Amino acid sequence: MAELPENLVALILSGAGGAYVRAVFAPEQNWKRRLVEGSAGAVSAIFLGGVLGHLINAATGAELYAYLAGGFIMGEGGILAVQAIRRKFLPSEDADNG
Repeated sequence: MAELPENLVALILSGAGGAYVRAVFAPEQNWKRRLVEGSAGAVSAIFLGGVLGHLINAATGAELYAYLAGGFIMGEGGILAVQAIRRKFLPSEDADNG
């Protein structure tokens, strides 16, 4: 990890933090779904967090802190987006039991 650019390391760490916070406040009982949501949060943090971090940096000049904020927001928001898409397109487990 030492060879990665500083901004990418910040996105990975802050994205993991955002995904962790989301998992604490909205825990998923199914471990497969939890893994998928965590992965989506990490991917969102790396790809979309970079864009958001760049925008925050351009507006504030906060440099590394802008990327930390962008990664955290996308780490948490990416999981929320996956949950919304899953509810819309995948059948509920409760529907299978009823």
